[in-house]
Amino acid sequence: MPFESARFLLFLLSALTVFWALRRSRQAQKLLLIAASVWFYGSYGWEFAALLGLSIAGNHLLAGLVVASAAPGRKRWLAAGVTANLLLLAWFKYYVFFAETFNDALFALGAGAQLQVPQIVLPIGISFYTFQAIAYLIEVHRESGPKAKSLVDFAVFMAFFPQLLIGPICRGRDLLPQIERPAPARIEQFPLAVSLILSGLFKRMVIASLLFSFGVSRIFDAPENYTAVALWMAVFGYTVQIYCDFSGYVDLVRGSALLFGFRIPDNFNNPYSAASVGDYWRRWHMTFSSWLRDFIYFPLGGSRRRRGRVLFNLFATMVFCGLWHGATWGYVIWGACHGLALVLYKYRLDERRARGEDVKRPLTATEWLRGWAWTMLVVSLSRVFFVCTDLAVAGTFLSRMFTPGLAGEGFAFLLLPVTLAGLGLNFAGDALRERFVRWSGALPLPLRWAFWLAMFYLLLAVRPFGVLPNTYFRF
Repeated sequence: MPFESARFLLFLLSALTVFWALRRSRQAQKLLLIAASVWFYGSYGWEFAALLGLSIAGNHLLAGLVVASAAPGRKRWLAAGVTANLLLLAWFKYYVFFAETFNDALFALGAGAQLQVPQIVLPIGISFYTFQAIAYLIEVHRESGPKAKSLVDFAVFMAFFPQLLIGPICRGRDLLPQIERPAPARIEQFPLAVSLILSGLFKRMVIASLLFSFGVSRIFDAPENYTAVALWMAVFGYTVQIYCDFSGYVDLVRGSALLFGFRIPDNFNNPYSAASVGDYWRRWHMTFSSWLRDFIYFPLGGSRRRRGRVLFNLFATMVFCGLWHGATWGYVIWGACHGLALVLYKYRLDERRARGEDVKRPLTATEWLRGWAWTMLVVSLSRVFFVCTDLAVAGTFLSRMFTPGLAGEGFAFLLLPVTLAGLGLNFAGDALRERFVRWSGALPLPLRWAFWLAMFYLLLAVRPFGVLPNTYFRF
């Protein structure tokens, strides 16, 4: 049930109507949200909904055992909970990858035995809700986050349908206080919700879909057929496409959640404005980046160890980040590329501190431009491994990129202006949204609704035929 579909629109309007009709009973609203979320997730497969239900019940039970136990028992129950969540994720997402890798190694050694490789269907969103559950258990154990007061509250926290499929990865402090508060009397910040929904539709249905339709993915599929210029254009085009795809979906998530009275944390803060790889990861997929920081990087020792260990911690965290995205060597190499870039960034930062430089001073225009160009180059080039998970195809892509003069097809002319328009949204999107909210909110109510509907129909009119599949659904 894609967010851009008429089916989802009907579902959302129906859920909103019943939800606000039940505003005198917060408990009834919560039960309605659970039922709506089960129906929504079940539309992708009822076996997925059953698995989510088991995860919710199991993690709620484990959190209760963590809280009720004395010190040694608390750690054991936490370890059991984290292990159970990781095993669940490993079976669905990584077993086939490791079994095939193991079988390849056995074949190379001449061994006859082979592991069975079953056909496993990956439940949509399992990486996101599993990491949300792990963060919840750890923070309940550390007493750094709230525990849900009831199974119903925890079910809403885990299964809230706008953010169930691709996040953001919420912490207990992000959602539980909002779930447990009394029902608001009306929809707050309605103009902001509409602006987020329209922004998300524009990013996904227009910019990302245009880049997709202009052949960015086709170029990645068969790089041997294209010139070096076309390959470079595809790399930068895809960099903008995935930003508009993912951040557009998050805008839809946040706007839809606001209609139910919930504020979901943002996942993007103009990431393509970053002048360093370190700053990029503070701006891109922020709820996941903070998860990696708090539950991988810090437990490894963070920045409190000697330099060599700190650099290793950074690299290992980003390799884990790559593996989280998918069980292929392409994702692992993509994570390693960012790990090496962060290691270089951290090393140079330490060297500047050692020389007595003020590393916190604002950058000059020249410094920002130089850092921005390097960051965009690292982010964009590493995407080759992110998209071309077949390493042979990635090798062909990179070799032809750096071999000018080879014969091949060019790229669609409109790919360049659409890429630049999408990049412009990174720099100006927030300011445009604020102006939209302020201006439309000042209109008389009939004109306001007429304007919003006109914008919606305009988006439908200018979008290309069809909408690209969401990249992050496969994670």
